[in-house]
Amino acid sequence: MMAAPATAATKISNGVACKKLNAKTSVNGSKYKCATNPLSTSKKLIWLSIDCIASATAYVKAQQASSKITAELATQIPVIDLGIANEITNKAEIQVKVDAANLRLEAAKVKLAAAKTDASKRILTTAVNSWTSAVRAYTSKINNIAINIRKLEAAKLLAINQPAQLKADVADTRANAKLICTKGF
Repeated sequence: MMAAPATAATKISNGVACKKLNAKTSVNGSKYKCATNPLSTSKKLIWLSIDCIASATAYVKAQQASSKITAELATQIPVIDLGIANEITNKAEIQVKVDAANLRLEAAKVKLAAAKTDASKRILTTAVNSWTSAVRAYTSKINNIAINIRKLEAAKLLAINQPAQLKADVADTRANAKLICTKGF
């Protein structure tokens, strides 16, 4: 449905008053629609280019999404903090096991060095190998926990910084929409 302007003298462009909601027209290849400006609180009907309506709608959606995401990120920070605290506790517990395994390893090495019989040497060599494996396994767990802590800290940093980035992105979207919706274009 194409509505013609009321008079030939009326120039259709963004911000020009119109009377029929959702009326549409084309001027020099540009399409316009009679609507209220989503960037304004005014309920006045005006002609808006289709590009203006699309960019203003994108801004409104970005603003809503930003609010929702910011709220979700705020709830994630305490969960991430709890994860970091748990990993730090796990790391401390495993460090105690590493220290104990190292003590037993060193004791087994001392006994092996002092062993006189082949049977004793075999038993103590097995013990040294077992304690060496235990130390390696515990050390590997500590390294994995350290990696998890770094990942959690990075996630927390992102959760803290993301709202500011979203705010800047929404401001850019609004500025673009205002530019596209400039009166007279």
